Amino acid sequence: MSLPGRHARNPCGLRGKDMKTELHNPLPFPDAEYQQRVAKIRAQMRERGLDALLICVPQNYYYLTGFLTGCAHSLMFLVLPLKGDPLWITRKTEMSNVRALAPHMWAKQGIGVADSEDPIAVLAQSLRDMGFDRARLGIEKAALFFTIAQYEQLTALLPDATFHDITGLIEYERQVKSDRELDHMRRAGAITSRAIEAGYNLLKEGVTDSDLVAAMLSRAIHDGGDRMGMLPFVSAGSRSYCAHASWIGAPIGRGEIVNAEMAGAYRAYHVPVFRVFSIGQPSDAVLRMQEASEAGLHAGLEGIRVGMTSHEADRVVRSAIERKGYGENFVVRAAYGLGVAVAPGWGEPAVMQIMPEDQRVLAPGMCFHLVPAIYVEGVGCVCCSMPLIMTETGIERLTDLEPKLFVK
Repeated sequence: MSLPGRHARNPCGLRGKDMKTELHNPLPFPDAEYQQRVAKIRAQMRERGLDALLICVPQNYYYLTGFLTGCAHSLMFLVLPLKGDPLWITRKTEMSNVRALAPHMWAKQGIGVADSEDPIAVLAQSLRDMGFDRARLGIEKAALFFTIAQYEQLTALLPDATFHDITGLIEYERQVKSDRELDHMRRAGAITSRAIEAGYNLLKEGVTDSDLVAAMLSRAIHDGGDRMGMLPFVSAGSRSYCAHASWIGAPIGRGEIVNAEMAGAYRAYHVPVFRVFSIGQPSDAVLRMQEASEAGLHAGLEGIRVGMTSHEADRVVRSAIERKGYGENFVVRAAYGLGVAVAPGWGEPAVMQIMPEDQRVLAPGMCFHLVPAIYVEGVGCVCCSMPLIMTETGIERLTDLEPKLFVK
């Protein structure tokens, strides 16, 4: 059974068995692509006069090396010198992953830190051993898993080195996706689409929100999906007003709307989709909210183009929703960036967003999740979203699910 309104065209290439076969490749990209990325970063290092980078944002060291562990929240550094070989500093247990990928990965060497050791002290000593105790070092001050206390400890242990914030340096290079990255995005979109469809196919009166999540996750994994950076959000009725609420084992009743949002992943590239279901005809209030959400979405799909600023693109969506009378209920940015993600998220908001006052310019190869979500207290949330790729001629959709409210 297929979800009604699904496009006949499959925009996402490989599926099922073919996708699973590709997962056996140890790295998501050939070495030449990593070398091109590293060359761009080292050019930036030369321009800034930096001797080495201390990279600890998981998405960034994955982008440069293809290495990612399921324990990305553990403190891990990739020391990238301007010249010479890089060095991993990570827990001894995670060094098993480095060794496993070493035959394929250009960043092969590392130092394991015992759980009884101080990782910052080991990092500082390693930098001394590499001759960087008096160097100009780039560091990611906005890194989620690197604390203020650890930064202060590191600077105290290396008083003759100077530390320079490189937040955004690698993220800038991640804004525009390569052809191979876009292929991974299309495959992730296929995984998400079929998972959302699986949830809808199971929907009937008395089924719980947990049942829908189980069906969605099962389908995503069956279709070759990776570990996800964030689990699905599924909620029903007025509870859907609570942003990012998820399953509680509650039965779904007739006339209730169901919010279903998830992001399937392929090689850590994530593509989310948000759809709303209903058992029986929803209320007039819900239908008006849906009309406003669709207006914002279609305005964006038809009006957003490369060369616009982020601010201008946001206005395209926001103005359409305001004309429907729901401007005050549209409290989020119009879209956030998509690409590589790790827990606890599935987007790339640190890379690119479409939002008010952002003057960055949209370019071909950027990926976004356009999310015209309308929140009305006492009614719920309604949103028909669209993951997309910016192209020279317009927008490529990353899901074949129609952006509409689905009624059973």
